[in-house]
Amino acid sequence: MHLASDSEYRAEITRALNHALDHVPFYQRWKPDDPGTGHPVEMRYSALPRLTKKDIRAHMPKGFIPREKDFKAGVESGEVELVNTSGTTEDRSSIVWYQPWWDDSEHAAATLHTGLDRVINGRQREAVLTTPLCAGTVCHVGDLPVEERTLGRLLFLNQQADPCRWLPRDMDRMIQELDHFRPELLEADPAYLAILCRYALEQKKSLFRPRFISLTYEFPSRLHYRQMRRAFPDVPLLSSYGSTETGHLLTECEQGRFHQNTRFCHLDFQPLKPSSGDPQVGRILVTTLGNPWVSLIRFDVGDLVRLETRTCPCGRTDGLTLSRILGRLRDITFTETGRVITVDELDATVGETNTLVTYQVEQTDPRDLIFHYVSAPGHHPPLPTIQAGLHSLYGAGMRIIMRAEVAIPTEQSGKFRLARNTTTWNPEDLFTTRMA
Repeated sequence: MHLASDSEYRAEITRALNHALDHVPFYQRWKPDDPGTGHPVEMRYSALPRLTKKDIRAHMPKGFIPREKDFKAGVESGEVELVNTSGTTEDRSSIVWYQPWWDDSEHAAATLHTGLDRVINGRQREAVLTTPLCAGTVCHVGDLPVEERTLGRLLFLNQQADPCRWLPRDMDRMIQELDHFRPELLEADPAYLAILCRYALEQKKSLFRPRFISLTYEFPSRLHYRQMRRAFPDVPLLSSYGSTETGHLLTECEQGRFHQNTRFCHLDFQPLKPSSGDPQVGRILVTTLGNPWVSLIRFDVGDLVRLETRTCPCGRTDGLTLSRILGRLRDITFTETGRVITVDELDATVGETNTLVTYQVEQTDPRDLIFHYVSAPGHHPPLPTIQAGLHSLYGAGMRIIMRAEVAIPTEQSGKFRLARNTTTWNPEDLFTTRMA
């Protein structure tokens, strides 16, 4: 699918909406919310509910497959399969996986960074370093020989559910496999890659330098960037944003902005209420385009983003442009006055500390925070300075406990969290429903 103009894009998102409402079983319940074809398509989208992971868990596959498709026949022929996402335990769900659409989405997203499209061409040798709790049979917790972790042009490096449990032999193996496989692209969870980089630097071991490193799966801290940059000083680092459910949504361009993959998705932006925070910050609701097997309309991917209102120097103008991905909504914390603090805002305060390996802020009460931290070997973080920065961010009246840790483990999903909030709050109280 190629969309050459804004009018073609509008025609495609209109077609996707009409097809879903008329031919996809789940959306029959949404028809009363649709103002109708006589209204602007943006208004029609904004009038519809959010699609949640709970909806997908309850109604996938039958609810989201168009009536003209035969799921059983598709599985038997090998055209599609049902795979599990790698979300947290409560968010994990199944999705109908159609590989050609995923590949096309990836190739289109690669064109949003100069040079990346010459690497991501469907033939690139690619190493993957992330949780083994992901989709696909080669993702495996345990010990598999390299031949069983290689799928054509892909090599899956990690076999541990928690990289904090990596032993030197695990990291030596991954370093050796990278050097032997010599990937053009390394796709990595930033926290996992940072651990491997720290080890390589401490042991004075060199890491093979691919043409690009694509960061995905979770929020990249400034700590991660600094640790990766030391090991890969001359390799372009960029973030690729998407999900198992939605494909490749946004790519970080060479100027550091994120551009929408308009050929394969439509994005609705739902801003924070002024009482909650900056209205340029909000969540995105994703409508997938061009997938013949699955129709997702206004799917809430669960992350916060910041809109970019200036024209990007790279010259790309299609769709939304974002200045930053700000972290997961479930990981926000609050100031003493109730203003939202995103993971990115927290990290801007804490992540510049050179003597930290990692950290996690835990909000246990509207006025209580615990700052868990792991110090770099042989270093003592400037705790009074960090605590003063946290007070400046959250409010002078916040009670902040500083707690040293040997390690901060992953969630059951295999992902790390830089912030967690155990207080009671309702996400729907934070957003305005105005169209943007």
